[in-house]
Amino acid sequence: MDISSLAALCMTHKAVENLNIASLASDDETWYALIQSRFGIGCNHRRSIRKQKQEGVVTVSRSCLSLSSSMDVMMRSTGGRKRRPTTYGGKDWKDAYRVLSSTMRIPETSITSGSTNGAVFASPYLRGRKGNNSNSVADYFGVWCMVNHAENCRTKTVQVQMGRRRRRTHRGIAREPVSLPYRLDRRYIELKLCLQNTKSGFGRVVIPDISAMRIPSLDEEACFASYGWDKWDDEYDSTFQLVEAGPWAPRILLRRRFSDDDAAHLDAQEWNAKSGVKDLILRPFEVVVLSVHISCPESMVFETDALSSMSSIRIPIVADGWPSTIKQVNNTHGCEATSKKDVSIARFVPEDSLWECYSQLPGGCLSLVDRSRLVPV
Repeated sequence: MDISSLAALCMTHKAVENLNIASLASDDETWYALIQSRFGIGCNHRRSIRKQKQEGVVTVSRSCLSLSSSMDVMMRSTGGRKRRPTTYGGKDWKDAYRVLSSTMRIPETSITSGSTNGAVFASPYLRGRKGNNSNSVADYFGVWCMVNHAENCRTKTVQVQMGRRRRRTHRGIAREPVSLPYRLDRRYIELKLCLQNTKSGFGRVVIPDISAMRIPSLDEEACFASYGWDKWDDEYDSTFQLVEAGPWAPRILLRRRFSDDDAAHLDAQEWNAKSGVKDLILRPFEVVVLSVHISCPESMVFETDALSSMSSIRIPIVADGWPSTIKQVNNTHGCEATSKKDVSIARFVPEDSLWECYSQLPGGCLSLVDRSRLVPV
């Protein structure tokens, strides 16, 4: 049973305590579990680090013992108390789910929350669930964009990265030249894309090829919106280009399902080692965080130069295993309520909002605004 069916059951049936399914659909515990599954609120997002064990050697970490004991004391003192729904804009967890879902809140993970790296610069664009787009695949697929910030807030260059790799290996016996198979007249920015299948119940969302992702600039968005996106073919030299191969090829940083073990990585290493066409299959509520490098013009020295010029992120997606509802029209024609193919779009924030995360320093330098003391809501 999906979320819409649960909500309809709560509205159309009278809940009798512990006697019918309507009471279960209206239970606050049910909606809190659904919020944990989709948004990761209240889950443990600490990454588990696996260390190789040596025979005959026992390692004891004092910091881990003190941390676990302090956590146990804190849980006992709070009585295992969960978070409150009023923190998320609802009088109960059902109302909180409605608020979080309508705003397409980014799911909480160890990468997407709790630090400056969790600042979101692009969020999903919904066409609306009315009329012909009532069950569009794109409305059930979330795309959020973050940045893997550099210390000086500058975009990468091949020359600088090659120099850093040489310094890292200066202690080696043989100093082999390090080369990156990328253009020297371009600069690069690393983006972290959080992808989630927000459809509940059943149905998967498939990205046939991650290299088909497009990031148009503001001018390109206006141009292709007027003349058609089919004019954007493989021969078009776009302003921003995805790096598809080499050390900066797309790779999975995190892949989790909150309904299962939150610390379990699902075949991320196999996907990263895969060459050629890279597809992604996301089950209901599954979250994937991708690292992608985008090639920028040489004039875009700072991260703000690139982010303020980007208009949107467009990712082709396909629905897999979704049920089809046939609508009879005069008993002669029918149409599927589910759109099988679509393009998921995430819009970048305007430049005024962009500067809330950056601070301009004397001498033409940039720095990140310290967001570590801000509490995620």
